[in-house]
Amino acid sequence: MKSVWLKTFALTLALVFNALGLAKTVKDDLGRAVNVPEKVNRIVSLAPSATENLFAIGAGHLVVGVTSACDYPPKVRKLPQVGDFMKPSLERVAALKPDLIVIVSSTIPKAIADELQEKTKTPVFVFQPKTVRDVVKGLMTLGELTNRKRQAQKLAVQLERRLNAVTKQVANKPKVSVVVEISPPPSLMVAGPKTFIDDAVRLAGGKNAFSDAQQPFPLVSLETLVAKDPDVYIVAAKGKTSSQILDEVRKRSGFSNLRCVREGRVYGIDPDLLFRPTPRLIEGVEKLAQLLHQK
Repeated sequence: MKSVWLKTFALTLALVFNALGLAKTVKDDLGRAVNVPEKVNRIVSLAPSATENLFAIGAGHLVVGVTSACDYPPKVRKLPQVGDFMKPSLERVAALKPDLIVIVSSTIPKAIADELQEKTKTPVFVFQPKTVRDVVKGLMTLGELTNRKRQAQKLAVQLERRLNAVTKQVANKPKVSVVVEISPPPSLMVAGPKTFIDDAVRLAGGKNAFSDAQQPFPLVSLETLVAKDPDVYIVAAKGKTSSQILDEVRKRSGFSNLRCVREGRVYGIDPDLLFRPTPRLIEGVEKLAQLLHQK
């Protein structure tokens, strides 16, 4: 009898909790079961892409704190800042009294997320997209967390339609070998495998020359780069013409040994379009497809 009573009580309690909308459990990209309030009212975003995504699905008004790196949309610069996104101030975070902390990171381990959640006494939800469609899926999840499912779904459908158009456009074109530079020499870092940048190259009709690397963002030598002999070299650039970008790369020591440099197939792309897992990444894929297959 006692067992039956306990089961009945537990079921009743669960129904009451659901009725009151106290919390829901959602798994994040680290596999963590995160208890999120049924109605989220105050969010601290610890990544520029998280901030951008929240505004993109119509949940920007819930954001009460951001990092110093958060800059899009421009109005987020007026929001309270909690420090650098690599090392936020826990005191500032706590002072904002959030009921949810959102992070987008390709490197954060589960232990750090758990520690942050414990120290702030606030649910920490981590997104860790490895493909372009993971980014779209993440928008849907964010919509669920913030009760903006309809807005998120509408945006996701639009983005999927654009992605499908790109893949159809490049389907019958030859694959182009590509290197995407993350940071320039002397610490030359490129996009490796299992990253949304690697996937963006694939969707745009290219083949990442460093898809066989051991790390998602490997540091490489000039010798290794020359050995890859890519057809196209992509660099992050803002406010520069194609000729300026090409001239800068040509002046680098040893880069004249690259066939793509000699042939002038060095192109710049806004890093916010290719390096941030946000809706603008789809624009990055579209731009990349144009660059890879232009005559």
